[in-house]
Amino acid sequence: MNQFFTMRILEIKALRGPNYWSGYWTKLIVMRLDLEDYEQKPTNSIEDFPERLLSVMPSITSHGCSYQKAGGFVRRVREGTWAGHVIEHLALELQTLAGMDTGFGRTRETVTSGIYNVVFNYVEEDAGRFAARAAVRLFLDLAEGKKVDEITSAVAADVQRLREIREDVRFGPSTGSIIQEAEHRDIPHIRLNTQSLVQLGYGVNQQRIQATVTGRTNMIAVDLASDKDATKRMLEQMGVPVPRGRRITDEDEIEGAVEAVGFPVVVKPLDANHGKGITVNLDSLNAVRAAFPIAKNYSRRVIIEKSLSGQDFRALVINNKLVAVAERIPAHVTGDGKHTIGELIDYTNSDARRGYGHENVLTLIKVDVQTETLLAAKNYTLETVLTDGELLYLKPTANISTGGTAIDRTDEVHPYNVSLFERIARIIGLDIAGIDIVAPDITTPLTENGGGIIEVNAAPGFRMHLAPSEGIARNVAEHVVDMLFPPGRPSRVPIIAVSGTNGKTTTTRLIAHIMRNSGLNVGFTTTEGIYIGNSLVQSGDNTGPVSAQLVLKDPTVEIAVLETARGGILRAGLGFDRCDIGVVMNVTVDHLGLKDIETIEDMAQVKAVVARAVSPHGHAVLNADDELVFKMRDDTEGRVALFSMEDTNPHIIKHTNAGGVACVYENSYVTLLKGKWKVRVEKVINIPLTYNGRAAFMIQNVLAATLAAYLQNISIEDIRVGLTTFVPSVAQTPGRLNLIEMKDFSVLIDFAHNPAGLEALNRFVAKFPNKIKTGVVGGTGDRRDDDIRNLGAFAAQMFTNVVVREDDDLRGRAPGESKQLVIEGLRSVKPDIPIQDVPSAVEAIEHALHHARKGELVVILADNVARSIAIVNKFRERSIPVKVEHDDIPNQTHE
Repeated sequence: MNQFFTMRILEIKALRGPNYWSGYWTKLIVMRLDLEDYEQKPTNSIEDFPERLLSVMPSITSHGCSYQKAGGFVRRVREGTWAGHVIEHLALELQTLAGMDTGFGRTRETVTSGIYNVVFNYVEEDAGRFAARAAVRLFLDLAEGKKVDEITSAVAADVQRLREIREDVRFGPSTGSIIQEAEHRDIPHIRLNTQSLVQLGYGVNQQRIQATVTGRTNMIAVDLASDKDATKRMLEQMGVPVPRGRRITDEDEIEGAVEAVGFPVVVKPLDANHGKGITVNLDSLNAVRAAFPIAKNYSRRVIIEKSLSGQDFRALVINNKLVAVAERIPAHVTGDGKHTIGELIDYTNSDARRGYGHENVLTLIKVDVQTETLLAAKNYTLETVLTDGELLYLKPTANISTGGTAIDRTDEVHPYNVSLFERIARIIGLDIAGIDIVAPDITTPLTENGGGIIEVNAAPGFRMHLAPSEGIARNVAEHVVDMLFPPGRPSRVPIIAVSGTNGKTTTTRLIAHIMRNSGLNVGFTTTEGIYIGNSLVQSGDNTGPVSAQLVLKDPTVEIAVLETARGGILRAGLGFDRCDIGVVMNVTVDHLGLKDIETIEDMAQVKAVVARAVSPHGHAVLNADDELVFKMRDDTEGRVALFSMEDTNPHIIKHTNAGGVACVYENSYVTLLKGKWKVRVEKVINIPLTYNGRAAFMIQNVLAATLAAYLQNISIEDIRVGLTTFVPSVAQTPGRLNLIEMKDFSVLIDFAHNPAGLEALNRFVAKFPNKIKTGVVGGTGDRRDDDIRNLGAFAAQMFTNVVVREDDDLRGRAPGESKQLVIEGLRSVKPDIPIQDVPSAVEAIEHALHHARKGELVVILADNVARSIAIVNKFRERSIPVKVEHDDIPNQTHE
């Protein structure tokens, strides 16, 4: 155990939505880990490893692992398992010990020996990332013979740090309760900042909250509630019982204010909240003078107010209805004549209901400046022994977050007080109001028992009502969600997700076009950018979860059409919890060997994430001509709809005979099949995108888009109009069969970059009569060598001569390496094919254009579509100048 071994963390990423690793767990950490030396050291070969593990983390015996019963994981450790598997369980247990229950984990070796993907779920992302690193450290400490007591201390420190991270990043109890209630009602949410600003719902149907302030909260009311003096004056004018008080700015005003109000008094800042800067029950000028600077820390102006006698109550009014009342008791201890104040605090904190921050019903009591001030006022220290039965308050206010307790009193409120509290919320104008009352009780009217209203709070905390120390817990969050989403009000907008290897961008654009023509404001994402309505709001490749959420956060969007690429799925999961329609176009050889996706079957599992995300009432729109896609029908909870280039496809026949819906190419028509019924939508020759039916792969895109639109309840007439008005062009479908006519030759720009795309393009190009066909071709650096060679082989079949270029981004390749592989592929098919080796993409395109002969077809396989289009258009403008004849200029009259 004196020999030290190593391992390396290669990458840690967080998945935040439906993903490749699990059909259920959406919040996952994926740590790519190189075990290095430990690839050859299973746990049964490491001296005393099981015993040391149990000494440091005895709670790990609860893990069942593959044996599915307590002790199962420890049994695996004794039998011998690999470091990655152990680290997975350590990361889970560290989070659980810190109050974040987790349970899903999976560890898989990659094709590279010794490198594993360690996957486990998290509650808070930052905590999950920390747990990953801490678990690796813990394993190494255990394996390398570090002293058990030192490891135990390190684990305790890591658990405490995880608690701190959790409290820093988690939603507070109030925000969390609203989100939880929304989730119970199937209302999605998006966190809009690192604090408590949250969007509930999607698009045009969204509502926003920030803690317990909502998008409906009147800002005048918030300002009024923040000004305690103005609030009190308004309530007093409206006949509400409030204590006497004075507002002051300078210390020399204290004596006059106290004389007017009378002892005992409360000193508090004018516009602070959550009990900050308040000192209560002061009965001397010296005490008031000492409290004054504390209040001044939070506000320029200070209120000196008469202290009312009685208990502290909080009434919560939501949407003008009283929903809960709690009695609040400040953090305190009761003497027993034996123990010191410090010992009594420790004993109180040992209550299992108390925890760090918001992890339990009650919060640990901390000795802070407020506590020390209260002790000093009584000439006490932490070593003082209180007399038996003596009650000592440790905080000036009754906040639960500082160790206070709460007793539910909702069912005890007198009807007069119910009416009063609801009226107060209306007077101030708050949709969610926390009303602070001091009174002997709330079972009798405040006007009779001498009680009064101390404050009215905007953004009141819910914790005391959600989890009181005594009495009934009240689900006050349900009233907030009722207010924001009354019965019948939707929270979502339809989501159509489009995935596949080829055709997804064009299909996405066509669906969006059909939806827009039917009168909906569409937000859609593509490899060229994000569009809201007719506006491009962000350019670039935007097919991942961040782009999807941008669309779903836009308050004008009525329907979202989201191109969903494999990169985003692998990097972070989907950007939505589920979709109404999930379209999977096809799965072909592309991007293999990247991100541990080695086979076409692996890639199919990535694309199947979209099918799995379809809601039970939605539709998975699947390509019946692609067996890998067709198999996804078993992965979805939604209904299945199929499309095919052949109406005789056996899958289509079986599906429609069973009453299913499909869309097929039959008898030159795009035809919908509903069971045994046919609805012919439009002749393919009338659909511009198909180039008079010559582009078969475009017909396939049309079928998928037509089916998706139909399932989204778009009328046949609107679908037909959409199909016949969607004209392929550099504006409408950039990089997708963009045919541009020059003076003496033609240019075709396309984004085909994989075997299936090139094969489809080859069939289309073959239909052109041009004898000379020049291709501008380059290999993508992060593809496998054979994939790049195959691209060259396809190009040799397609073109009579080739200009070979290099991408701007070499993607890890040496300069010239990708070009050489392309040339090898070209020569393997046509050894004598004319090849021009040009350094850059820009130079390659310009070379092809300047050397094009009459009647030639120049095909540009674009790496940067927008730039390629711009170069071609600029060349066209130079070569075909616009001529304006004199007769074309209208006569102008000059005065």
